[in-house]
Amino acid sequence: MKKARWKLLTYVPFLAVIVIIGIIQSFMLANENVKPYPEPFGRATELPQLATYGEPVQMIGDGSFTYLAGKTLQIVTIDEEGRQSTESRPLPDVGVVRTYKMIDKDHVIWIGDSNKLYESEWKSGSWSSKNALMENEIVRVQTVVGPKGNSVILAYNDSSLYVSEFHPNAKLTWTTLDIANVKQVHGVWDTSGDSLSLVYAVSKDGSESFHYAKLAEASWKPLVQIKLKDVDYATSSLDDMALGVDGSTFMTAYTTSSRKSGKSTLHMLTFTENQPNRIQDEVINLPVTKGNDSDTILHPTFTHSTSGEVTLVASSVYEKNRRQTSQEVYKISFKDGKMLNAARISQFGGFSVYPIFAWNQGSSLAIWLDAVNADTYRVYYTTDQLPYAERMNSIHAEDYQQAAGNLPLFWGIGVLTALISLKWILLPGLYLIVMSVFWQYHYDEHAKRHFGISMAMYLVVKALFIGDYRKPIALQVMPDFLQSVWVSLILLLLFAAISYGLTRLWRKGLSERNVGLEMFYFVVLDVFMTNMWYSFFMSPATLS
Repeated sequence: MKKARWKLLTYVPFLAVIVIIGIIQSFMLANENVKPYPEPFGRATELPQLATYGEPVQMIGDGSFTYLAGKTLQIVTIDEEGRQSTESRPLPDVGVVRTYKMIDKDHVIWIGDSNKLYESEWKSGSWSSKNALMENEIVRVQTVVGPKGNSVILAYNDSSLYVSEFHPNAKLTWTTLDIANVKQVHGVWDTSGDSLSLVYAVSKDGSESFHYAKLAEASWKPLVQIKLKDVDYATSSLDDMALGVDGSTFMTAYTTSSRKSGKSTLHMLTFTENQPNRIQDEVINLPVTKGNDSDTILHPTFTHSTSGEVTLVASSVYEKNRRQTSQEVYKISFKDGKMLNAARISQFGGFSVYPIFAWNQGSSLAIWLDAVNADTYRVYYTTDQLPYAERMNSIHAEDYQQAAGNLPLFWGIGVLTALISLKWILLPGLYLIVMSVFWQYHYDEHAKRHFGISMAMYLVVKALFIGDYRKPIALQVMPDFLQSVWVSLILLLLFAAISYGLTRLWRKGLSERNVGLEMFYFVVLDVFMTNMWYSFFMSPATLS
């Protein structure tokens, strides 16, 4: 019975180390994954329905937005406490529904069969019969909301741009502009409210360029129409663009991708309303870590508040530490076309795309997508409403579960790094071998003394080489209170004290003292504990 208890005691400490260190590391990793919270915003909430098109969600009122999910339109409303409610509607057409735009909650336009533009109205729980808005085929459609809430439609194909103000259930009068090869177009109302300004990108014969047009209200005839600049098509290609206005300054944010490196760069093209021919074009850099700027900035989108504040959101790299790099949503503020500051407003640990920012009853709301595959996207939102932030900014049980799932990975790294621990054992091992071979009698008679000397040698060597576990790559993920060398030495002594105490209990099962065997058990337990602990920081793995 005594022998059985002794064998049990041999393995129990190792199991206890796994449990205790596993609990501590799960807690630390959960905090590392979640914090710091992107104040004043709360943690992101994932909506249950996946989006099936890679495009921004569409705002359709205070706190309400819509997106396409398979054969349904999801209309999501965020209340004053940040909780969401969802209404699911069928598509307005049993045929093809390509690009669609919600004019408001009850009116939708879309590109359908034969690339024609259609409209439908939601009444009494169903969509009305579709109504063709124009006879020409189009490839894309945009809407611009006017100062009185009216919506202007911009539709285009390879040969022309068509403009009309939308009126429900009415035949629209279209103005055709001789603007061909439009790649993207965005519009804003001028400060006077009596003209519509457009900035559009043209792609033709292997070149890309930006153009500006000012359209008279109602007639939509061009008052001004000029070319702004060419994109250096030989080295980069135009990806996305957005248009904003700050007072009398027009701002076109656009991203280009390097044809050589794939690096995505954010640019800001600015000009004043009365001098559109005098443009400024500069690169906007967002910091990843100290001294490093992002090389992936995607999908810029402007938002204007009722007070006139203009905000740009974009998706950019966030590098928390060597183990965690994600693509997050950044909010960028401007004054007179100049960037004031940039702040991260999300931390969900994924790859944010197509971000949208909006104001909702005095608070801010951000929505973005995260690709599952080429055809489906998760939809996330966050808000700075105080009840939402208080509710969301805490660690949940699933955070600990996810963290615990990564422990085998850490411990596997720990097994690999255990090889560097052999240098700790070399000196005391040689000492015991020499003593047992040449002074066997003294070795056996003074077991306590030789165990103490060998353990002291072991600890001295371990202290001298503690830097093996304090490399910059490890310190990068250590909490501040663990980064001091004194803390590492204190942990060294703590692990040794625990190992020594357990060794003393274990050796009671021996019929007589055996210094070599005792030292072997002490070292194995101490090395196991040390490598188990430091595996958390030494792991170079990137966690999802």
